[in-house]
Amino acid sequence: MRDVIGHSLLWGLASLALVLGTPLALTASPPSAQRASTNVARALAPPFSDVDVARAQTVDDRSVVPRRDGTRAILTVDTELQSHMQSIFARYDVPQGGLAAIDPKTGRVLAFVGYESGKGQSARMVTDPAPPAASVFKIVTASALIDAGVKSSTSVCYGGGMRGLVQADLVDSPQRDRWCATLGDALGYSINAIFAKLADRHIDEARMAQYVSAFGFGQRLPFDLPASPSPVDVPDSRLERARMAAGFWHSQLSPLHGALLASTIANDGQMPYAAIVDRIESPSGETLYQYTPRTFRQVVPRHTARETGEMMTNTVTKGTSKKAFWDQRGRPFLPGIRVAGKTGTLSRGNRTYNWWVGYAPVDDPQIAVAALVVNEPKWRIKASYVAKEALREYLLR
Repeated sequence: MRDVIGHSLLWGLASLALVLGTPLALTASPPSAQRASTNVARALAPPFSDVDVARAQTVDDRSVVPRRDGTRAILTVDTELQSHMQSIFARYDVPQGGLAAIDPKTGRVLAFVGYESGKGQSARMVTDPAPPAASVFKIVTASALIDAGVKSSTSVCYGGGMRGLVQADLVDSPQRDRWCATLGDALGYSINAIFAKLADRHIDEARMAQYVSAFGFGQRLPFDLPASPSPVDVPDSRLERARMAAGFWHSQLSPLHGALLASTIANDGQMPYAAIVDRIESPSGETLYQYTPRTFRQVVPRHTARETGEMMTNTVTKGTSKKAFWDQRGRPFLPGIRVAGKTGTLSRGNRTYNWWVGYAPVDDPQIAVAALVVNEPKWRIKASYVAKEALREYLLR
């Protein structure tokens, strides 16, 4: 199956979920608008196609967007966090970059920052689904493996797969497999061959289709502004599906969607409805619409999200983003705060897409972040640094 997973497959996938025994809710209704006045003859329910975040103005520490009809949208963004992240992208003048931060419990968007060299601030980068998901997709794979009964302590030996995967990487070979690691460490160090081997053994085409759909790929994202779906195709080839499971192509992602993935794991497997419009006010200040937090869908069971999140802490404590979160003397940049994360890097032509997706604090999640930096060809900064700055700004005030 190489077509994009779309709405037409949802009923079939819902039935499949029941057969496989995984409680994945594949449909959800949009949040209802709460009106303070019944006299307003206008649509006050998301998506709000006329709320242009690029036109936001800071008024009394609130981010406000004027609408064409004279009303104004009061945004959920944290103005200090928004300003700080805008300054970082501008300071390093990255070719392209985007950051989305969400309160995983309420779905409120805390930061919505995009940047393009030569253009400056560019909100479209936050919802652009063109970048490859790269190894961020391992979050989806890890969740599917846990649900399939694979434990984070499961050890697998491997001998290749650093920059690509071939058929031999799927087969155990005492002569070739010189290293071994657990699934938990494989997520922290982003070991492709381990994910490829385990996915080949435990995730068939139907199950992969089930999970990409449940995590929102190929569908309209639960967001109150228009946003394009993240493209995905599930290969029928075993090798290509193993490559997909490890993050080699077949899936694309926007920073907004990345933040929703992190929010899902942080929120005990429940994907929140993401909202950037807190309320809409009339010119006189009357509240015409007020956002009410709600769950979009239960994606994976609570225990699966908890175990996946624990594995993601390895990325920060000893894995691929340790240097961004600890100084050379071993001191944490976020003292006393446990962080869960996942990196991803993939090149296309002279462009390198670099990701960090995660949340903190692990034991009481308050912010989920997805940061993307596109470098070409000289690297300016890494996404891990951008994400760390977002977490520090928000959590260490």
